Amino acid sequence: MMLKKNSVLLSIILFCFALSALAVCAKSDAQESNKDEVYYNKNGMNYFNKGYYKLIPKNKQGEALQNYELAIKEFKKAIAINKNYVQAHRNLARVYYVQKKYLKAAEQYKKVTGLDPSDIDTYIMIALAYTKIQRHAEAIEQLKIAKTFTTDETVIQKLDGYVEKLEQEERLR
Repeated sequence: MMLKKNSVLLSIILFCFALSALAVCAKSDAQESNKDEVYYNKNGMNYFNKGYYKLIPKNKQGEALQNYELAIKEFKKAIAINKNYVQAHRNLARVYYVQKKYLKAAEQYKKVTGLDPSDIDTYIMIALAYTKIQRHAEAIEQLKIAKTFTTDETVIQKLDGYVEKLEQEERLR
């Protein structure tokens, strides 16, 4: 029971830590993109936001799921125009994560790190997705990679703490 609580707590902490940088990334990424892909990405975010922030709180899961599917289509259109559009990949991963399609989310987040290797928060999101599907070794690997992109001692200590907790969970399995 305690292990389950620690796992949930770790997931929440990692998720909150990673989401803190999403707003900053959105501005700079949109400036480097053309109008069509930005349009589709924005539409995708509108669908996602409607589903996540308006419909889910009202217990309208069916409608929310429909909005998520529409968001996915829009993000894929943006990516079809520019396969290097980081924000569309990140947003697509986010929808998959919310849908609890954790492996798809991890794969999409890995595309983000391929395009922006120094994005520490994305490695954390990959680790979080792997944690959700009990792939702790892969989560640990992503957190260790994230450490290589920072000299901030506070961030390094947090990442080391996450790694230690995951290693403890692995030993208890």
